[in-house]
Amino acid sequence: MSIPSGKMSNRLVRDVVSERKLATNELAKYGIHCVDPAAAESQLWGTDKKAKISATFKRRVMAAMVAHDLWLIRRSDAVLYLTADIASEGSLLEVAYAKMIGLPVIIVAPERVKGNFMGWVNIYVPQDHTFSNIEDACKFISKRYKKEYEKNHKYFEAAIKNAAKQVNKGIKKNKKSLDK
Repeated sequence: MSIPSGKMSNRLVRDVVSERKLATNELAKYGIHCVDPAAAESQLWGTDKKAKISATFKRRVMAAMVAHDLWLIRRSDAVLYLTADIASEGSLLEVAYAKMIGLPVIIVAPERVKGNFMGWVNIYVPQDHTFSNIEDACKFISKRYKKEYEKNHKYFEAAIKNAAKQVNKGIKKNKKSLDK
């Protein structure tokens, strides 16, 4: 599973929704599930053509959004940073958190690819994980990380089945001792 990351505040809702939908659809072409943290937040946005995503939320609302994003990152196999040419406090912290817990980060940054923009992200994210468009980034995720995801997914499915068997054995054992 991958999650899209990218600047949202002070941008047009339609642009944010469009790029995230494109990433989700592109990853789906390769059989990769994408969960967009913004989907839960979209109910807070306006719906008219010129609606922009606010940069001012109440602290408790923002805390809930951050907690939700971190929870999703921990359950992901990769983070796809869609707007790496545009500064975004939230996205950079998501990227840092993903890297800290060992997840690959793939970025879409056409200006960085052209050599027109150099910064920390250029160094922090491997150069071969930097792309000029969403389609190429998604194709890379499929080629580079899908086999690893499938291998780990099979392992975790087996581990979960084994744990369920152990729990069921324990329940049966406890039931027998209660029946005596």
